[in-house]
Amino acid sequence: MDRWRHTPQGASRAEQWPRACGASTSRREFTGHFHALVELRSDETHALEVCAQIEKDLPRVGGAFDELDLTPGGVAWNALRRVLLAFASHAPDVGYVQSMHSIAAFLLLAGADEEDAFWCLVTLVQEVVPGYFSSGMLGAKLDQRVFSQLLREHLPAVGLHVAALAADDIIAAIMSSQWLLTLFVNVLPTRVTMELWDEVFSCVHRAPLFAACIALLEPNAEDILATTEMGEAIELLQKLGDTLLQTADGEDDDTKCDAFMSRVRELIAKDLSPARVDGLTARVRGKQRRPSDIRLPKAITDVAASTDVDDLYIGLVSRDLQQKMAQLNAAAAAGAHEEKTSLRSEIAALKAAPIEDDRASSPQASMNDGDAPRPSASEIEPPSAPPPSSGLTADDVDSIAAQIVALEAHACTLPEHGSDVLALVKHTVLRPLRAIIESRLKPFREEIVFLDREFSMKTQRLRRVIDENSDGVSDLSQLVLRSQAYTKSVWPLWSESLFEDTVEQAEITLESLEQIRAELSWMVSVFVGEKKKEIAPKIPRAGWEDLATVNLMEAITPEPDAECLNASVQSHKNETENKLSEIRAAVTKTHEDAVRDLPVLRKNLSTTTGKLKEELSSEEDAVNSWASAAEKRNAFKQQSMQAKLRDASGGLLRAYDAKSLVVDASDDVSEENAVAGDVTTPLRTTTSRSELERSHAAEELRLQAALQNMKNLEMMLNRRANALEREKQTAASVRAISERTLSQTNASLLLVFEAGEWLESQLTARSSLGFVDKFEDIVVLAEELSTRARMSCARILQEWALFVRKLTSQVVLEYVSIIDTSTQAISDVQGVLDGHLSRLDSASSVGAGSPTFSSARALDPSVASPPGSLRASLGGLTTHMEKLTDIAGSKLGTIGNRLRNMGVTTNASDAASLASPRAAGASAPQAPLTTSASKASKLAMTCREDNERLESRRAQLLLKKTWLRQHVMERGHL
Repeated sequence: MDRWRHTPQGASRAEQWPRACGASTSRREFTGHFHALVELRSDETHALEVCAQIEKDLPRVGGAFDELDLTPGGVAWNALRRVLLAFASHAPDVGYVQSMHSIAAFLLLAGADEEDAFWCLVTLVQEVVPGYFSSGMLGAKLDQRVFSQLLREHLPAVGLHVAALAADDIIAAIMSSQWLLTLFVNVLPTRVTMELWDEVFSCVHRAPLFAACIALLEPNAEDILATTEMGEAIELLQKLGDTLLQTADGEDDDTKCDAFMSRVRELIAKDLSPARVDGLTARVRGKQRRPSDIRLPKAITDVAASTDVDDLYIGLVSRDLQQKMAQLNAAAAAGAHEEKTSLRSEIAALKAAPIEDDRASSPQASMNDGDAPRPSASEIEPPSAPPPSSGLTADDVDSIAAQIVALEAHACTLPEHGSDVLALVKHTVLRPLRAIIESRLKPFREEIVFLDREFSMKTQRLRRVIDENSDGVSDLSQLVLRSQAYTKSVWPLWSESLFEDTVEQAEITLESLEQIRAELSWMVSVFVGEKKKEIAPKIPRAGWEDLATVNLMEAITPEPDAECLNASVQSHKNETENKLSEIRAAVTKTHEDAVRDLPVLRKNLSTTTGKLKEELSSEEDAVNSWASAAEKRNAFKQQSMQAKLRDASGGLLRAYDAKSLVVDASDDVSEENAVAGDVTTPLRTTTSRSELERSHAAEELRLQAALQNMKNLEMMLNRRANALEREKQTAASVRAISERTLSQTNASLLLVFEAGEWLESQLTARSSLGFVDKFEDIVVLAEELSTRARMSCARILQEWALFVRKLTSQVVLEYVSIIDTSTQAISDVQGVLDGHLSRLDSASSVGAGSPTFSSARALDPSVASPPGSLRASLGGLTTHMEKLTDIAGSKLGTIGNRLRNMGVTTNASDAASLASPRAAGASAPQAPLTTSASKASKLAMTCREDNERLESRRAQLLLKKTWLRQHVMERGHL
């Protein structure tokens, strides 16, 4: 056994193999891993099944291991068992597969210890023959196709013959599985297998295995071609390994083995190097695709599948052409057209956008104030100047659309980077126009005109009402209160007053302006490419009820000023120029690459088409070679048949020849001897028989012998006829296989010609100077369109910014003035409420001390005073309250009539109460004094609440005024 443990150069295989394949490195990196796997029993059922299968296969390792003691329970037996069990635990997705036992045993035979044998087995299974032993044996099935292709390339006639003898390359599949799956263990002599494994571990690749297949078939090609049946061919192929042990005159087995290994090394060095085998495997995957190929191991798929067309790209720098062609082919296969970048949607959006009519005046708002009469136009000051345009004019749209169409037409003429130009125009150049088209300035324009007019009308109405009711009286409470007597809360009167209505209108107008500022900010963000969907106003509208919850110190959204617009314009300009520069650099590189690639492509095209033409010629030569061998074989069989026929004809004649037949008168000649024509006893006449009887008997014997010879002759003819029929079928299969191969090769040649023509046209267009010149023309058009777009957007933004700034200033000024008036009115109302509160507090305290008072007396001095000292103490207060009440009643009565005429809701009873408060008090129903005191107490509480709410509202308005003046003045609005 020691003779197998060293290479011809004397090196120890037990040391060389693990070191060459990396098993020694794995052993050092994963110290103790093997022994842990041997002891692993996480799944007893699985372990028992694997052990049973291994022990069942160990006795069948083959004759190569006679020198390895594999007696059950022996040292080698246990070592092999442990190696296989460890591998099954190490790679549970693979497990144990038949033929692994022979490979592992061969490693032990070479002298490797158990752990080195384990790591070498891991390398062989996962790296040398990946996918051979995994589920589905995908790697082995792929290499069956590779083996068939190798036969067609290196032994074309043999490849045709074995393919014709059985469908679906069954013979090649059987032989490759028997040779490759076992790594030639028990196929070749042990010495040759050891040397073959030296080469396998040296390159850590399966290329030496394919080289061994070819080296084994080459010297036996004629014998293989002589077979006429599948079984005969398989039997011959299975015995080819034994031919290395057969000796000839003056030639021993070592000479044949040396010649075999010499041929293997020659093939590995040239035609079947690992790189070429990988290339052939990739070509087989590319030209003979199978759905299961997607599940091939990574060690195989690291080399991408390739076709003849892929050879055209070898050495090309313009790698984008391959992807471009793949997209074209995919689109053609799907029956769809290639999707190209287009500006049609941008043109459609531009034309669908609202057109700004320069002749249109600002829209007149439709106002509805219920039953309130509308002031005449002469009574209302004109509103602010109308807002600027919110979009493009019809002439602008037509002109810009024409520019876009012209630019797109020029871009489509570029052989490359036209889509990049269109993408730049789509996403960058036209971005300012998109900000205009997608903005909401048009509805905001209509809204702000309406709100500005409403605000102007309400402001002027408030001023007119104040002027009409001033008449030398500065008390604004008259415009709010409807009665001099306090009978219910006055808060609703204030909330529905013209003051609050005007304040609310100011808030709505400022809110609309804030929304416009937010929209302008959004347009600027789109302008510069920030891609914000929407910018919310910083100060949303809040009703005066919840104004206290709003952070009034929050800064409002700024309008885009000149600095902002200039920065945006410059940013867009720089972005456009930078991207154009990037495309220009790409165009220049594409041009230079094409100049370099064009001659390389032409060379590749010539090489690839030449190779395919050689394949066509080789296929024809293979058919001719097979036909020549078949013709020789047929001629030989015909000669052999003719010789057999001559012998059979001679035997037939001899069997019927009378001279060769002797009839014994006393003893019957056996029929068997007569048929065989072996009777040599001279014919003699006897007196016991007649001459006729003897003649009949002799002829009968001759006929029987002739008939037997005829049967033998018929059998020979039938066998030859059957053999001829098989040869005809084989010839027909060869023709069919050859025609299919020729058809596939011609189709590949056509694809290569078409692809080469397309690639050459692309590179020719790219390498021309006109390519660069066309791009420069497009740059000019793009810059003109970019300037037009950003200037249009900047103009609209600037006009709207100035408009919003100016209108905000006007509204704020009016709003501050309204706040001043409103806070004065609140103070006046609070003064009146203070008087009511004093009287109500007195009434409630008097009622609590003297239950005989009526509630009417507490509220009206016309009611009789209570007797005693209490009457004297309240007399003066009552008289003073009556005077104040008379004065307030007379004033409020006059103002109330005027407010009613302006649409303030009052009824006849309210007017009567204002004109004659005492009558109202006198007509009030009398109640016990305790009830009057309770009511006065409740009214006092309500009065305090009104006072507090009014004070809170006044504080809010003053805070709003402070905030408006501070922030708006800081922004330069005022």
